[in-house]
Amino acid sequence: MLNTITMKKYIPFILICLFCVQSLYAQINYSFSTSNTSFNTISNGTIPYLVGDGTNPLADEGYVNYIPIGFSFQYNSGNSFEEVAISTNGFLSFAELSNSYTINNLKTGAGGERPILAALWDDLDLGVTSNLSYTTTGSAPNRIFTVQWLNAKWGFGASTAAISFQIKLYETKNWIEFIYRPEPGSPVAPSASVGITTNNTGNNNFLSIGSLSLNPTLSVSTEVSNISAKPNANLSFMFKPGALPISLSSFTVKQENGKNILKWTTVQEINNKQFNVQRSNNGVNFSNIAIQPAYANNDNSNAIRNYSTIDEKPIQGTNYYRLEQVDKDGKTSYSSIISIKNMSNTWATLNIYPNPVRDNLHLNILSNINTVISIKVIDVFGKQLLQLSNNVKTADNIVNIPVNNLAAGVYYIQLLNEKTNEIITQQFIKQ
Repeated sequence: MLNTITMKKYIPFILICLFCVQSLYAQINYSFSTSNTSFNTISNGTIPYLVGDGTNPLADEGYVNYIPIGFSFQYNSGNSFEEVAISTNGFLSFAELSNSYTINNLKTGAGGERPILAALWDDLDLGVTSNLSYTTTGSAPNRIFTVQWLNAKWGFGASTAAISFQIKLYETKNWIEFIYRPEPGSPVAPSASVGITTNNTGNNNFLSIGSLSLNPTLSVSTEVSNISAKPNANLSFMFKPGALPISLSSFTVKQENGKNILKWTTVQEINNKQFNVQRSNNGVNFSNIAIQPAYANNDNSNAIRNYSTIDEKPIQGTNYYRLEQVDKDGKTSYSSIISIKNMSNTWATLNIYPNPVRDNLHLNILSNINTVISIKVIDVFGKQLLQLSNNVKTADNIVNIPVNNLAAGVYYIQLLNEKTNEIITQQFIKQ
C-alpha cells in the first residue's frame, strides 16, 4: 500500500480550459530585466499560520490567505491589492487559494485563483514552517513587501535544501522582483515554472521565464514548465509596468528583395546603451542578429530617434523578432514580438500595426503585383465583421482599417488576392 505522502504525486489533476476572447487590459504588460544581486535574509519576519490538506506536513503542502501587504499594490496596470495568498510551493496569489498546487501551470493552472506570481512553482518542501515568512519594510510611499521561502528542498523526495528565494513588491513603483540564492543541496526530479500571470488563462495572460539565468527566454504563448537548474549565483528578476524603459512608439518589419527590413522609433531614451536585434524561428528561443548602438547623446534623449537594421538572410518560414534593450548598467528589457513569413514566391507580405490596437489598424502591404484585394476582419469564431476592396500596386501600400467599434478581443485580418485567390492572414488584438 502506498503511503499518503507518496500518493499525492498520483492524484489526477484536471484542467477545464474555457476558450474566451480576452481584453488587453487583462494581459501581461511588464518589462523584464535580470541582474546579479545580494540576497538579504528577512530578520524578524512574520511566520504565517498555514493550512493544508490534512494529510501532508504543512511545510510541504501548506498555504495561507489574507496576508496583508502593508500598502496598496497595483498589479499589471489594473486592480490594486492589499492582501496576498502564499503557497509553500513557490508562488503567491492575489486571489484566495484553496490548496497549495503541487502541479505547476502558468498558462491555465489554478483557475479562479489567479493572478499568480511564481518565483519557483514546483513541488517544494520547506522542511519547517518557519522557513516561510514575510515582512513589510521602509516608509511610505517607498515600502517593500517581501515573502521569503528559505532553504527549500526542490522536488518530491529531496532531502537537503537546494534554493532560497524571495518575492518583493515595491510600493508606488508597483515593481515586482524575484531574488534567488542557490543552496548546497541538489534538486530531485525538479520541473518548475517561473513567471507571472493575469487572472485569465491562455496566451498573453502569462509571462514564462525559461531558466534561472541572466539570459533566459521569455514567452507569453509557450510555457517552460520543466526548469531544473539552480542559478549559479544570487540572481534577480525584475518586472516593471510597461513594455520598455525607453519609450518605443513603433517596431515594424517588412520584406524587400528577400531581406527583412526592421525599423523602430523611440520618443524618449534614458540610460540607453544599445539595442540587440534578436530573431527566432519559434517565438520562444531568440538569438542576436544585429547590434544597434543608441543614438542619444549622453545616453539620454527626449527627441524622436529612428532606427533600422536589415536581416540579410531570413530563415525559411516565419521569422520572429524582438528588441533587447540594454542599459548602461547592463540591465536588459524586451520589446513585444513581431513576425513576418519568409515566402519569397508569395504575392505580398503583410505587416500590421499597432498591435494591440485601439482605434485604427494600419496595414502595410508590400505587393509584388498590381492587383485588387479583398480585406476582411474575422473574429475567432470565423464570423466576418468587415469587408472592403482595395487596389494595390507593386510597392508599399498603406491601408487604414477603423476598428474602434470592435469589442476588445482577438481578431484576424485576411487579404484575398482576387487575381490569384491567394490568402494572407494575420492575427491582431483589439484593446
